[in-house]
Amino acid sequence: MQPPARLQRYWQGWLARRHPPATGEVRLRHNRIYVLPSGFGLGFALVVVMLLIGAINYQLSLGYLFAFALIGLGHAALTEAFRNLLGITLSVSHTEPVFAGELAAFTIRLTNDKRRIRRGLTLRAGTGSATALDCLDGNSERTLHLPCSTARRGWLVLPRITLTTFYPSGWCRAWSYAHLAARCLVYPAPEADAPPYPGAASGMGHSAIRQSGEDEFAGLRSYRPGDTPARIAWKHAARSDELAVKAFDSPQGRQTLIEWDAAAPLDTEARLSRLCSWVLRADAAGDRYTLSLPGFNSGPGSGPAHRAHCLAALALYGRESQP
Repeated sequence: MQPPARLQRYWQGWLARRHPPATGEVRLRHNRIYVLPSGFGLGFALVVVMLLIGAINYQLSLGYLFAFALIGLGHAALTEAFRNLLGITLSVSHTEPVFAGELAAFTIRLTNDKRRIRRGLTLRAGTGSATALDCLDGNSERTLHLPCSTARRGWLVLPRITLTTFYPSGWCRAWSYAHLAARCLVYPAPEADAPPYPGAASGMGHSAIRQSGEDEFAGLRSYRPGDTPARIAWKHAARSDELAVKAFDSPQGRQTLIEWDAAAPLDTEARLSRLCSWVLRADAAGDRYTLSLPGFNSGPGSGPAHRAHCLAALALYGRESQP
């Protein structure tokens, strides 16, 4: 059963004020940890109350002893659950970009600078799936990947993290919140079975380019001062009166222009999805390509850095003001 919307808004506002975003790391101190009985703990408390009422009613000394012993155990379980989280430090590192529809994996680092071993920890980002950590040894750190679903392109802000434990008895639930200032770039989902780029079949929109290199023999050229003797074509020089030097070049694939208007008449999101597919296709083919969007031109290039630059432009098109 969901609480009323007004109560949810009040609760979220209170959490935002008490746990503001932290740019570095968050250390769990006394005022950040909350403890309440679990469902099993409420049942345990009910049994203790019934035992205490029975002992009072029948004046049973052993009943008093048993009831207060159970109360002591419950208090010890509550204290241990609290101490199991106390002093843990959470931080976040760089998160690799993903495509819309994939799971973004935020890398969370848990540091335990105490000798105490922390057990039975569970982390959850927002309403995503939980990630369990059975043991965090003393004076050590562990790295976990918290999955977050992605529904649309742009910046995905890391939701508030909830760190929970039921250790040692399961009678108490201790938890804390950590709001780490981190985000992940979400690229548009590439269109499945996107058509070829216009002009690809007939050679339009593409041009073969070559540059100086060492890969393939490209012919002879006249000798210039500074050329190494190993490059001189001595057989050619023996047959003629001129020195010639062997020239080499390197094929660089095709040069492709990926334009915004080439994806017409699709709407904005569909265009971005198709352009994303074309960028990935050109990158896989080893082509030099240029991405042209309204207000953006990547210039010709190739390789992972150019690919990431173009995909980031597609992801943030019309959303540069996002946090």
